[in-house]
Amino acid sequence: MHETRPAKITSPIVDLGGAHLKLMPIALIVGAIGVGLTYALYAFDLQRFSHIYLVNFAFVLTMCIGCLFFVTISHLTRAGWNVTVRRIAELYAQCLPVLFILFLPILIPLLFSNDGLYVWNQAGWSIDGASTTVIAELNEADAKLPPLEELKKAYLNKTFFAIRWVVYFCIWGGMATFFLRTSLKQDQTGDKKLTSRMQAFSAPAMIAFAASVVFSSMDLLMSLEPLWFSTMFPVYFFAGSVLSALALITLTCLYLQRTGRITDEVTVEHYHDMGKLMFGFVVFWGYIAFSQFLLIWYANIPEETFWYEYRMSLTDGWGVLSIILLVGHLFIPFLFMMGRTMRRNKNLLLIAVIYLLVMHWIDLYWLVMPQYDRAYAHAIEPDGMIQFGVRTLLCDAACTVGVLGLFAGIFFLIVGDKPLVTLQDPRLGEALNHEVH
Repeated sequence: MHETRPAKITSPIVDLGGAHLKLMPIALIVGAIGVGLTYALYAFDLQRFSHIYLVNFAFVLTMCIGCLFFVTISHLTRAGWNVTVRRIAELYAQCLPVLFILFLPILIPLLFSNDGLYVWNQAGWSIDGASTTVIAELNEADAKLPPLEELKKAYLNKTFFAIRWVVYFCIWGGMATFFLRTSLKQDQTGDKKLTSRMQAFSAPAMIAFAASVVFSSMDLLMSLEPLWFSTMFPVYFFAGSVLSALALITLTCLYLQRTGRITDEVTVEHYHDMGKLMFGFVVFWGYIAFSQFLLIWYANIPEETFWYEYRMSLTDGWGVLSIILLVGHLFIPFLFMMGRTMRRNKNLLLIAVIYLLVMHWIDLYWLVMPQYDRAYAHAIEPDGMIQFGVRTLLCDAACTVGVLGLFAGIFFLIVGDKPLVTLQDPRLGEALNHEVH
């Protein structure tokens, strides 16, 4: 007969402490060196620096956004099984306000009318058939924009863009701070009313979260092609965010347990359910990606098809990456994560979550870098082929290591000496006794 565990934390270590906190300045220094080195190496091509930086910024931002969703939906649905892993998500979500600092290298050049990343920040831009052409010499006062461009210009301008991003970060930061502070307060007081308060807050917060994710996804990534349409893109963005967040939370739990932390509170049953959620979002991501492609292919409207046409081109090389993404982001994890055994094996699960995070990065690379290739690389390389030289790979890798280093430093700063599990949540007993049937 199964013995019911008391609602009590029994792990000897439930915080980072010690050496991990000493890693914070090291991570920040490594991050600053990585980003700075990339900037220096790309001094001759700052447009590429802007794009690869955007890829990596979007990578850490989407993981934190997914974690915020995980926390909010947990309270909204009164989920009890994940109480012992929810704190990890709360801590990652709390990184969101600080990530505004990492957003400044994108925002500040934009405010100074730099158009290296977003072509709509130029005086004039228009669409010409299947491709977007920047009209650099066009004087803004004399520009006579077609109706479509004129309509989008009312939304895509640097002032409104900056205001929107301040609002996004305020929403995300407000939500994350409320959930984490209230949860930490409950650790000290054990007040069960705080759970009801977080649940009541989660409903309106979810509405604000949904709106912010929709518009931020369009601003951050879809507006790289300012005249491209896809009402499904925010859902695609959301699916990738949640999938990467689930992988990050699982990866963190696995690492913490390997270092002797929260060994009793996160069980194989929790890993099993996290694996099921990841499997579900792998399918959901594939479903949304295919639906978006199918609708655009079926409608066959030039303003939409050019976005896929370039990414499917084998001549320019992006078609190969599209195939890698299709197989690697959908088919392989679908088959690998289908079995129950894999989800209950920590070693296999560790491989799976690292693989999913890599594929999420490649997905963002596929979303961002073709725009750079179309707008700038052809001017540098007349043959139009993607140049994946050693120098390029090293520069891109340095940027990735740099942004991840900064992100790790921010995470260590946020965590501090905070408990890595909730200590007195009223559903703690349910989580500790959670079993998958």
